[in-house]
Amino acid sequence: RVIEEVLEYRPQYRGTDLSAPLKYINRVLRRKTICFLLSDFLASGFEKPLRVACRRHDMIAVTLTDPREVKIPNVGFIELEDAETGEIFLLDTRDESIRSSFIEQADSKRQQRGKLFKSMNIDSIDIYTDQPYIEPLMRFFRLRAKRFR
Repeated sequence: RVIEEVLEYRPQYRGTDLSAPLKYINRVLRRKTICFLLSDFLASGFEKPLRVACRRHDMIAVTLTDPREVKIPNVGFIELEDAETGEIFLLDTRDESIRSSFIEQADSKRQQRGKLFKSMNIDSIDIYTDQPYIEPLMRFFRLRAKRFR
């Protein structure tokens, strides 16, 4: 049911504010709870409420990644829209330096996110939108079950 609700969700507003649901969790949930936070984690400014939530709860980060956010194919000019701001810009994907810069930035963000989660002792699951999500979830729960035995 939870997965279905996530897949069917349609946002009412543009932009991402991860701090809002984290502040809500910190305010409402009194007893220790297992919390799954699903996001692409491309937003910023959520670190402090996440740190607070980690002290109270067992936080599990589920990172949803579209492969096009990691690597751009060489297809010539493409028009991109920033999902957060609605800004539209034109990009020439034939330029190798643009493609490699894009890959480096995506890798840097992934590494920073990994360091952040590790520093807060947050378990994480990486799910890619072009692959089935069942196997990464099953792998995570099997490893977690072994760890907590």
